[in-house]
Amino acid sequence: MMNMFEEANSIYGMMKMMNLTQSEMARKLGTSQSYVANKLRLMKHTEKHKARILELGLSERHARALLRLDDESVREIALERIGERGFNVAESEALIDLLYEQEAPKRIGKADKLTAVNSFRESVKSSLERLASLGIETQSKSYYYMDKLYITIAIEE
Repeated sequence: MMNMFEEANSIYGMMKMMNLTQSEMARKLGTSQSYVANKLRLMKHTEKHKARILELGLSERHARALLRLDDESVREIALERIGERGFNVAESEALIDLLYEQEAPKRIGKADKLTAVNSFRESVKSSLERLASLGIETQSKSYYYMDKLYITIAIEE
């Protein structure tokens, strides 16, 4: 049985040999064009990274997610961390988001979420204490409802 990289190379070779587009290749294989495109994207990995991905037993989704990292040295760091920690695809994508995305990842682990929320709550508490030290009255309430934290703040000016 071929691994994901061998499949990608086979599809690429057949496309070149038969002078086919991705769409035409997809029809011949009985798959979608996006399936072919995703397979071909795997060829962007270096041989070293391909070998390491296979060695770690990572999935094709892991391999594709890693391609979002343009810098090969950063990709290698992410690959090793994913392997060390046994990250699933969602955790791997969160790590990749942390490395290169502008906004906070939406799929970070629950422990990381709780840490971030607690840090935010402490920041709010500290800010309210600072206002109180300046003689500004504040009232705050926080509660959880349906897995969401709600914080209400009233500030008297």
